[in-house]
Amino acid sequence: MDTNATPYIGEHSPLNRITAYFSALQSSAEEYLFVVDLTTNRVLLSDNFMQDFSFPSNFVDDMDSLILPFIYYEDRELYEKAIEAAKEETRNTSFECEFRLLDSKGDYGWVNLRLSIGLDEYEQPEIISGVISRMDRQIKADNVTGLLNRNVFYADLHEELTMNPNSHGAVVVVGLDNFNVINETYGHRFGDTALRQIAQDITNVLPPDIKLYKMDSYMFGFFMPDAMPEEIEIIFSSVQLCMREIRNVEDTIYCTASGGAAFYPADADDNITLVRYAEVALELARVKGRDQICFFEKETYDRWRYDIGMQNLMQNSIARGCEDFFLCFQPQVNASDGKLFGAEALLRWYDKDGSVVAPMQFIPMLEKSRMIIPVGHWIIENAIIVAKRWQEFMPDFQMSVNISLYQLEERMFFPFVEDCIMRHGIDPHTLTFELTESQSVYDWEFVNKQFSEFHNLGIKIAMDDFGTGYSSLGFLKNFKCDIIKIDRMFVKDILESSFDRNLVKYTVMLCHSIGMKVCVEGIEEEDAYIYLRDECKADQIQGFFFGYPEKEEVFVKRFKKS
Repeated sequence: MDTNATPYIGEHSPLNRITAYFSALQSSAEEYLFVVDLTTNRVLLSDNFMQDFSFPSNFVDDMDSLILPFIYYEDRELYEKAIEAAKEETRNTSFECEFRLLDSKGDYGWVNLRLSIGLDEYEQPEIISGVISRMDRQIKADNVTGLLNRNVFYADLHEELTMNPNSHGAVVVVGLDNFNVINETYGHRFGDTALRQIAQDITNVLPPDIKLYKMDSYMFGFFMPDAMPEEIEIIFSSVQLCMREIRNVEDTIYCTASGGAAFYPADADDNITLVRYAEVALELARVKGRDQICFFEKETYDRWRYDIGMQNLMQNSIARGCEDFFLCFQPQVNASDGKLFGAEALLRWYDKDGSVVAPMQFIPMLEKSRMIIPVGHWIIENAIIVAKRWQEFMPDFQMSVNISLYQLEERMFFPFVEDCIMRHGIDPHTLTFELTESQSVYDWEFVNKQFSEFHNLGIKIAMDDFGTGYSSLGFLKNFKCDIIKIDRMFVKDILESSFDRNLVKYTVMLCHSIGMKVCVEGIEEEDAYIYLRDECKADQIQGFFFGYPEKEEVFVKRFKKS
């Protein structure tokens, strides 16, 4: 503290009388401290206050003008009103307010300002003492488990990395799998008790000098200097064992945990990145099936980041009316004469650099994120528009569209399709909806009920990619459809493999016996086509031999020539 300034504040100033006490107080405080002399408006500032905000001295004449530029502009009135109210108060009382303050990193963070009035010997206000504390630092412990929280975890890890720059070790996060089910089943009171028990059990299996921290929701974290991957796996195995039994008065509850770990300095050398990488590894463990630990892998992380970026691009595209999506159309021909009768509408998407992204990269993302619902509406609308346009040249032209189970689960899907057909005036008998067999179907009654409504409209139903799932014959038994589409994997070697030839031939016979037509996909050679036509008696053919998926204008040129 600048004691040379003491004569400046006056011999009888209350600031002069409390300087020694103030100096001792600030040395043990993280908060910003200040005291205002109400007779002169001079202010005594703590050292950290002066240094962090580059104030000229510990003593200033007009603190308001110095600090206001650091307060978020929308919150300045809150600060000014609190100071004004304190200065007008005549009793020994306190005031409190919250506002956003710029920190040393250039970010605004919420702070709490507490003001107290100090009276002189005549019971008259003579000073205002103030404390400004960052709200994210006020609470350092989790109120359920008593463990130190994420903020302290970051701070302690930063200190470890700073104090020991050449050390190596691991940052580990442990997430409880589906712990919310325990809360919902037994209540939050029991859930809190269980969390405290789990926290104590995990602490007991960690080395004595390793702290356990409570992260967000149902997640814990710790860091371990000089740790090797094998040691972390052993410790996590112990964590898994202590998770097996959560004690309850009535019965034993079982819970599992997933873990993620990142190693320093191999993966990163700063606390923020290391924790993020450990959490990415935790998510990977959950994707792989939970109840296991995964270590951070840069290649996996880069792929995950790419997927997230691609998902954001698709969301923006959807918000702009699916402007980066487009349809290609692959010819479908009658097997008997090779003549065109229809096409399958296939979704394509432009990446931000203008390149076309492979469908297997982005379509699973659309389905997993449920973005397939708005995109599916766009596909059906545009496929119907194109089909109606082409039917001016070929009235019976058939258009096939892929349908996701997620779309069937949407309450407004059928009304949308019905409305779309009416608005564009297309004959629904010229439409086919294809459901891929690779999707898991758990409720056949629901699926068949949905498709029966489309059947009633006149829309045909096809099972796509037949043979690639786990129970093809089960699909034939349960799925009421009109067309079976045999996947390309069964025809690519059909001329060389007697097994494939017989499999396709007898599958066609079986389908015909139960009243289903068969479309064979992936035909690239004339000899394969002839075999499927003459020996297998397939009904429809689709493949590069008859045409690649093309945009509308290219397809139309071929269409008009055929």
